[in-house]
This record gives sequence, C-alpha cells and structure tokens, in this order.
Amino acid sequence: MENKELKPTNIDDLQKVRKMFKDGEVVELSAFESGKPFSARLKRLSLLELCKSDVLPNTLLGAVQEIYEGKQRADIKKYAQILDIVCEQVLLEPKWEDVKDIITDTQKVAILTYAQHGVAGLLPFRALTEFQTNSNTRKK
Repeated sequence: MENKELKPTNIDDLQKVRKMFKDGEVVELSAFESGKPFSARLKRLSLLELCKSDVLPNTLLGAVQEIYEGKQRADIKKYAQILDIVCEQVLLEPKWEDVKDIITDTQKVAILTYAQHGVAGLLPFRALTEFQTNSNTRKK
C-alpha cells in the first residue's frame, strides 16, 4: 500500500467551508404531512458554540450534553425547547418565525441532524420522505 503524504488544508479550501457554514445551503427536508415538499436554506452550527454564546439557557445545558453524547433523552420538554432554539439558529430561509407553527417534529429533528452532521446526516430522513411519497401515491 502506498503512503500518501498528508498536507495541511489550504486557506482557500478553508474559506469555502467557512462560507458554506455562514451562508448555508438549500436542503430538502421531509415533506409536510400533506405531501408538500419542504426545502430550506440551513446553516451548520455547533451545539458547543451555542452553549458558549449563551444562546442556550443554563437550564438546558444538561439536556444539550445528553444530545451531544448521544444519550437517551429523559426530559422530552427540554429536548423540544432545544430543537426550537436550534431551528431558530439554523433556518436562514424561510425564517423560523415563518414556519414555527407548521413545521413537523420530524423536520425539526432533521434540522438538528443537519446542523451537526451536514447533508450526509439527512440520509435516514430522505428514506422517510421517499416512503411517504410512495405511500401518498398509492392512496390516490
């Protein structure tokens, strides 16, 4: 096996990553229950950065730590509050204020997953969307 010499990532590539994190990208999320597709411009973020910036109140820090560590969430109310805060921070277009009363729980979880893992993290949600689409097609 040939050894490949590793080199530091060049500054131009880092600037492209920074721009994507800041400007976001348009992502297809799970459809609404009516079957209406939902795409949004989302930006990536770090739960740890949210904690450092005091966006998340101290009362939610324990629950954030559980999410970060991948543990089961015992307090669903705190988890729901965290999802809302993350969605508000991540949604660039449409704005959280414009969709908070219609967005589904599945879409909220997908937004959190995108924020942490990017588009690759949405693959399970895409399978769900495909299943929902196929189910709606069969009903007609």
